[in-house]
Amino acid sequence: MRANRLLLLCSSSVLLLLAGACREEPEPSPEPVCSEALLPLQNPRSHTLGEVFYLPRLKQDAQCSSTLEWQVVSAPEGSRNTPYMRGAPEPRFTPDLPGDYVFRLGELSNSEVSLHVVARSPAERFRNHYLPPLSGVLRVGDELWTANGPSYTVSRVARVDGTYWRKHGEVTVGSWPSALAWRDPLPYVLVAHRGSDTVGFIDRARGVLVDSLWVGDEPSGLALSPDAQRLYVSLATQRQVAVVDLTVREVVARVEVGFDPRALALSPDGRRLFVASYRSGNRIKDTRGTYGLSDDKDIWVVDTASLTATSIVEGVSADLRALALSADGTELYVAATDGDPEPSQADASAKPFVHEVVVVDADAGLPTVLRRADLTRQSGSGGPVVNPAGVLAVGDSLWVSSESSELVVALNRNTLAEKARVQVGAGARQLVALDAAGTVAVHCFQSFELWVLGADGTVRQKVNLGEDPRPASVALGERVFTRPGGSFAANHSCSSCHVETQNDGMVWRFGPSIWHNVRPLQLLDATTPLGWSAYVSSSENFGYQGPSSIVARPATPEEALGLQAFLGSLLGAPRATGHTRLDGSYTEAALRGKELFDGKASCSGCHVPPLYTSRGYIAQGKSGEPADIPTLLGSYRHGVYFVGAKARSLEAAVDVALDYVKVSLSAEERADLLSFLRELTPKGGAPMGIWPDLDSAEGVYPDVRPSVAFADSVDDTQGKTASQVAAEYVVLEDALGNRVSGAVEVEGGRLTFVPAAPLAQGARYRFRVLPGLPFLSGGALWGELGTEFTVARPAVGSWASSMRMIVQVPGRGGTTPVEFVLAAAEASRPGALALTVLPQGSGSQQRQQIWARLDADRWRMQPFAMPLFGTSVADASEVVGLVTHVDPSTQGIIRVEGTLRIRGPGIDTKDVAFSIVSP
Repeated sequence: MRANRLLLLCSSSVLLLLAGACREEPEPSPEPVCSEALLPLQNPRSHTLGEVFYLPRLKQDAQCSSTLEWQVVSAPEGSRNTPYMRGAPEPRFTPDLPGDYVFRLGELSNSEVSLHVVARSPAERFRNHYLPPLSGVLRVGDELWTANGPSYTVSRVARVDGTYWRKHGEVTVGSWPSALAWRDPLPYVLVAHRGSDTVGFIDRARGVLVDSLWVGDEPSGLALSPDAQRLYVSLATQRQVAVVDLTVREVVARVEVGFDPRALALSPDGRRLFVASYRSGNRIKDTRGTYGLSDDKDIWVVDTASLTATSIVEGVSADLRALALSADGTELYVAATDGDPEPSQADASAKPFVHEVVVVDADAGLPTVLRRADLTRQSGSGGPVVNPAGVLAVGDSLWVSSESSELVVALNRNTLAEKARVQVGAGARQLVALDAAGTVAVHCFQSFELWVLGADGTVRQKVNLGEDPRPASVALGERVFTRPGGSFAANHSCSSCHVETQNDGMVWRFGPSIWHNVRPLQLLDATTPLGWSAYVSSSENFGYQGPSSIVARPATPEEALGLQAFLGSLLGAPRATGHTRLDGSYTEAALRGKELFDGKASCSGCHVPPLYTSRGYIAQGKSGEPADIPTLLGSYRHGVYFVGAKARSLEAAVDVALDYVKVSLSAEERADLLSFLRELTPKGGAPMGIWPDLDSAEGVYPDVRPSVAFADSVDDTQGKTASQVAAEYVVLEDALGNRVSGAVEVEGGRLTFVPAAPLAQGARYRFRVLPGLPFLSGGALWGELGTEFTVARPAVGSWASSMRMIVQVPGRGGTTPVEFVLAAAEASRPGALALTVLPQGSGSQQRQQIWARLDADRWRMQPFAMPLFGTSVADASEVVGLVTHVDPSTQGIIRVEGTLRIRGPGIDTKDVAFSIVSP
């Protein structure tokens, strides 16, 4: 009986368990989605160490706790950095080590974000936005710290044995560090990342960048309050000074100032902030400029209590590069260049450039100029001091550095008379005092050096700050661009007008009856021809033309190639602008503006995507005269617009453009169009040129390898090689649209299509790069790039290794023959002959390698730099001829006759006769 009861009990228990197992349990509620999508132009699979990564913004949702924060779930061993939720429009994280990171919002597993961080060398990171350091050296305790500009690093220099200075550390930071700030008791040094739009926090003890706070576009100058709690940041393109509360790491105010604010100086008591316009212009001397009432303001004096500009100093100079205060705060010293664009620069009695130091009464309620000195022309000067870029008062001396002349001069602080001068490294800018004996140091940003100078001007030491990340040719070209010229140009350089490769805000006399706004330099190889008058065929030609004709200092072949490389590397604006989303992607307002740009506003007919220029030339532009059509990429930062400088703000430029095309927009539409233009930058790798191009598309040889170049590499982080990815977007088609068989070779940002077989002679082809091509830096090609070309027919004869070319140059007294030797180059070039042009008269140092082609009996040559007389070098283009004689026994070509076009400032002569004969 007992056994039966036990069996019954067990059976009942089993039934109950089975019933429980069959009963459905309620499913747990799904996790709420509490984060937005990642910003679209970041690449989390290959993020660069030194740059901030923006995590997704939190959703405003009732299911999501307001206390949610991003946390690091996993990170490389030794990583100690943490995310920051506040202070900027997006949460952020600055990696401190390469490797893999995982982030999560609280315990929400569906929110996880993976990030792969790569440590790249300075050379790999370098992109030439050309945003040089403004205040590149700082005293930090017993050390000196330097912002190394294009290397994206900060160096630490310390004394050894209390005597010599030596670099003992280098910190990886954001793009184009431009200024430093520190004061006791801060545990970190602040660095302005001019190319990343952030202020970085470098932990002094760790020697690591621990945070990067977004502040706005192109933070250039820094000033730190006496209590080290407030940081002032000049925003060059936004006409503002951002005010950062360092206790909470947040921008708490923005002070409206004026055009291009950069250099800052804070009074010793912290009550007044002096803000200088880098390119204010000169309304008195620049009589052809279009200045409004708010223009040509040189220095704003900001009351730091009310955060308003209480006074403005006018009549100081045109380009104000540096500020410094006396120890008692009563005098403000300005290193500047003034300009008079009216007279010819070759007029010996004129003063087109005045490189000066100006002293302002900083203690007055309304500061005024007390005294000034022309550093080049004053009595006792040792010669030109071109583009002064740093100033420092020490005792009874005033030190001034010259970035172009590679000089530091010591002046008497009261009389401004020159006491001493010393040659230093290239790109001398910021100065810093080292001791009570008057020893100073100067940061030479181009040579990556720190020079230590005694009070008497003697060189005590030179300290190397790190490796130069620029290609050697680009570094040489930058020096050619910034160095002084010869003869009439000994007191200026290319960079005296093209200030930091932009314009200088004034309308200059460029030749007889030619008055032009200085053209900003960017994306030149992709947007030829160059200049408002389109008189320069290429940066290659300008490598010879510029140094010879503009600054009277003819370039060697190496210097010409260097200048070409430097100019060709210039990208203009970085992707983010201060108005875009933080990764550089468009806001909703900008996307609406883009629709207007492409449609109702009728802008894209001339400013054709993706370059936003048709590369055409119009008979009457918006200034009422002929003009080349410039690219609008990055144009928000130019500040002065059109060939005649008809507008001095983007808002005014839009109004001029709308009036030109006779389009009326509502206030809301105009605001959206402005948003688009403020945010218009390359949203992937910037285009750097395509080949064959407009002036090289005829008579291409059958072995041609079409190519295109971008500033960034193709994204190879999604399971395919860069070549495999590129092959999906880079295509060659025949005239019927059939794809040509071949492969795509990838070398850095250059993509080359290699046809499987020689192309058909006489046939037409189209080379295309399709939208969507992804880049390693994030983003993708935003429109199709393409070119068409025709393949040459069989040549009527063979070309000799050396031929003689005679150009009949017309002049007032008739024609003058100008002779060249065309020598076959040692290295061949697919798609053409390779020749070296050797001038036989003036300019005989030139050695320009060009392409040339025989298409049946037709002869074509690449545009080349053509010396005329003295140091004058013109642009020879549209070089087309006909083979008139062939040796019947050898089939060698004996004679070619044709015409070319000669252009230069105020010169445009077509149908100039030439002949090419065997020697």
